[in-house]
Amino acid sequence: MNGIERNEIERRLEHLEHEVHELRHDVRNDVSQLKQSLLQIIHLLHHPTRLTASVANVFSGGDSMANNVLVFNVGQTSTDTITPLLADGITPSGGVVSNLTVAFTDPSATVSVNGANTALFTAVAPSTAGPVTGTTQCTVTDTDGAVSTWTQTFTVQVNAVIPPTQLTQSVANFFSTPA
Repeated sequence: MNGIERNEIERRLEHLEHEVHELRHDVRNDVSQLKQSLLQIIHLLHHPTRLTASVANVFSGGDSMANNVLVFNVGQTSTDTITPLLADGITPSGGVVSNLTVAFTDPSATVSVNGANTALFTAVAPSTAGPVTGTTQCTVTDTDGAVSTWTQTFTVQVNAVIPPTQLTQSVANFFSTPA
């Protein structure tokens, strides 16, 4: 091997050593970035972001009612469906409701929890002091696994049954001419 070949080999070795050094540096950076990404994923798995921004009491009834407001007459019933909502306050989040409790003690209506996310209200007497406030509490498990607890107030107004207007004002007996 002559001096020129030896110099060329040493130059190539130095170049390869430099490339190996750069590759090691790049690998360290890539591993560091992967580690950061994995730590973020682990954090999200342990602390998921919840989708549900609020819950609403959606009452059934003939007339369209605003969320969290029930107005009905003595003798009527209404089903309250607890609905988890996204930040827009309109779109359901898809979260699953559990552990529902309802606090309502006014004698104008009775309430019974019917399942994970519904309660049945029955109007028994007219409200004497206007709308009465109650609360629902529940747990929501979002589709991404985030779990949150909610308390939502609502109002109930029970109106007296108004009898229909009487159409018949009198009755009369009509006799035929005796034969």
